[in-house]
Parts: sequence; C-alpha cells; structure tokens
Amino acid sequence: MSHLIMAAALAASVGCAGQEPRAKLFIQTQHDSDIDFGAYHTYAWVPGDAAWANPVFLKNPELPGMIGTAVDGQLMAKGFEKGPADAANFLVAMSASVQDVTVISKHRYQGWSHGYNRSALDNVNTATQLDKMTEGTLILEIIDTASEGVVWQSHGAGVITRRDDLEKSVEAAVTRMLATFPPDS
Repeated sequence: MSHLIMAAALAASVGCAGQEPRAKLFIQTQHDSDIDFGAYHTYAWVPGDAAWANPVFLKNPELPGMIGTAVDGQLMAKGFEKGPADAANFLVAMSASVQDVTVISKHRYQGWSHGYNRSALDNVNTATQLDKMTEGTLILEIIDTASEGVVWQSHGAGVITRRDDLEKSVEAAVTRMLATFPPDS
C-alpha cells in the first residue's frame, strides 16, 4: 500500500514502462503577470515546509527528497542559485495528494453480421464501462519573498498505472512542470 501511495504522489509522472510519460501527465500552470520574474536570481525551500506533514509524504519519507532534488536540478540549470531563505528572491513549496476516481466511458461497436452487409443502424450496440483508478497530483508553488504571495504555480496530475522507476518518473514530471518557469515577462 505504501508503494501505491508513493507512486500516487507523483501519479502525474508515473506511467507504464516504455511509454511516453507526456501522454499520462496533465499539467496546468498559472502565474501573476504583474511580477518581473527576471528579477529573481536566488531561491530557497519554504522553511519548515508543511510537505513533511503531508500524508502522502509521511508514508513515503524519501519522496520529498526525490522531488526536491529534481526541482533543485531544474532551477539550477535555469541559472537560479539556491541559498538561505532570508536572502532568497523566491521560495519553493510542494504538495501532493491521492484520490480514487471512477471513469465512465461508452463504446459503440458493430455486432456480427454473419458475412452479410446489414445496415449499421440495425447492428450498432453501445456498452458502458466503469474503470476505477487512482489519480495523484503534485503541486509546485513559487512564493515571492517580498510580497509573501504565490506568484507561480504548477499542478501535475495523472493516473497511476504501476510503479516503474519512480526516480526517473519524478524527474520527468518536474522537468515538464518547470518547463514554463520563469514565464516570459
């Protein structure tokens, strides 16, 4: 069960082996258009971050470290310098959640015609399918230290299929989530 929870924290990034994670990850990003993101040079993680009190992270204590390492790598690759919170231009916060969802889908199919070309209207059937899935969400927030407000946020959500290589999945999800940070000013 704890493996499922761990994977769920990054459900947005967890996919079947060999399949493109991009297809399994829904990302939504928003930002404050009044902020000059070009003025940001240094960052830190929110001191005493509540991520450690998150139920998903409590059951999987190595997960915040994986996410943090991936975020640090992406931000440093973009030229940001990590430093103490009291000297940073912005702070980073993370959160994760897991929920069970039911997906309802209807399928149309044409029945057997025993080799005869019958009218499609006579032979079309519909079937309703219910699939129960586990969906996870990872949220990354950028907080301006001067205003103490969230100025950029990214949500990554997806269905958990199985736990393959969690570390690679985390890296792929964070890379996609931070692709638009900093936004063009």
